[in-house]
Amino acid sequence: MFVEMSVCDTPSKSSKMDKKSLTPFTKVRRKNWQQETASYKNAKTKSQVLCHSSGDRFIPKRFQQDAVDLNLKFIGQREERDILETGALWTASYWRQSGFISAINSTFGIQERRLLQFSSLQGSSPEAVTSGSADFDWPCNPRPRPIAIQVATHEMPGIVSPVDYNMMDWSPKDMVAISSGQDIMLWHNLDETTMIFSVDSPTALRYSPNGKYLSIGCFDGNYPVLDLWEVKSNMEFEVTYRKFFLKSIGCITCIEWSPDGEQIVCGTMTGTIMVLAMPKLKSKLIREHREKVTSIKFSPNQKYFASSDNSGTIYIFDGGLKKHILKLRGRSVVFDWHPWTGEDMVVAERRPASIFILNIPRRQFVASYKRRDHKITIKTVTFSKITGELLVNVLRPVSPDDMNCVTCEILVLASLNRLVDLMCNSERGTIFLMWNPDGTNIATVGLDDTFSVWSFIPPHRRRAILRGKEQQGAKEKSSSLSLFKGMR
Repeated sequence: MFVEMSVCDTPSKSSKMDKKSLTPFTKVRRKNWQQETASYKNAKTKSQVLCHSSGDRFIPKRFQQDAVDLNLKFIGQREERDILETGALWTASYWRQSGFISAINSTFGIQERRLLQFSSLQGSSPEAVTSGSADFDWPCNPRPRPIAIQVATHEMPGIVSPVDYNMMDWSPKDMVAISSGQDIMLWHNLDETTMIFSVDSPTALRYSPNGKYLSIGCFDGNYPVLDLWEVKSNMEFEVTYRKFFLKSIGCITCIEWSPDGEQIVCGTMTGTIMVLAMPKLKSKLIREHREKVTSIKFSPNQKYFASSDNSGTIYIFDGGLKKHILKLRGRSVVFDWHPWTGEDMVVAERRPASIFILNIPRRQFVASYKRRDHKITIKTVTFSKITGELLVNVLRPVSPDDMNCVTCEILVLASLNRLVDLMCNSERGTIFLMWNPDGTNIATVGLDDTFSVWSFIPPHRRRAILRGKEQQGAKEKSSSLSLFKGMR
């Protein structure tokens, strides 16, 4: 399904104005320097020696008009770098330079061509598809000061191997639930209290959107069950409902709540998807996958939901009718929905690293990135619900000479050719775990079994953004109402 993409030329990004971002080079003498020195010593008169002066200022010979072109090569041109390899060459001037180019393009209305262009889903000839902005491949409002910082670090042995995103979640009430397959640990972020509950072989867990329930897939004897825990307080939980399933499904592998909290969608080991309606959990079965379902996610407007399995197949379903409308086939895929549009999603193949932006109504890829080697592996991809920035968690070798020693980092992209932030810890590595519900903080884990919380965007900045969106929505609503009255 992911067809070969053609590479397009991009405007060369010059770094003449920013000396800190120059590509290292060795400056050598010109080949004819001996002849130039001899001709300079043989100057007959003083006027010939000072012919490059203006008033009281001396103008060096290298700034003669005929030598300008020759000296320009020593300034150097910034090489277009691979976006996923930028972390190894990160400089403080990268964001300033990218922002400068974006401002120039916006001011003069320059349509910058993308680093890569996509062919359509049906495999027809490549077609350029314009996004909502000339500067971004998806709707995005990157932070003016993109610097994420760690605000807390805790020791948590055994959390790294392996990282299962279906066994952890962050509640709207600021409580984190994590399981390693034996017990369930609940950690309250505000007062840092920790509780451990004994559960029979937990396989998946997820909080409800309002934080009232914690749904857990586990076993009762040999039967797979879904438990609903009602959160009474930070220290008290009550099992309010238990749903039994047939042994033939194997076990529950992933759980996802609909955004309105009225449905629970569960993936199973055999590929069957169960849609359970609250509060009695009446079930409807969807049989499309043939292998273990690894992930299920709803679009933010609940118009669609998507599921993936071990074979790399993604099914996209109608959110209301629960009928599949699109099928994608890849290799070891991860995906996420854009938090604003509800119609765009990012799909990534882990290895070779590939990223695709797909618009569901048009059935078209609108942007892409694709590598041809196996040096970089994508761990996961996720969007920021506040800024629309795309976070790509990658594993790459520390040096080209040692492919066995790898580091983990999170690249924050505003477009598939624009890196705006890098979240990494040189000693411990950084593996993405989850967002907190309001999108201001990120939980990560290090290779040394440390659990860290990062401040991705300050709370006051989030409130300002949301207030601006509300004002814009009220303005648009008022404008539509005035137009309706005028028509009457």
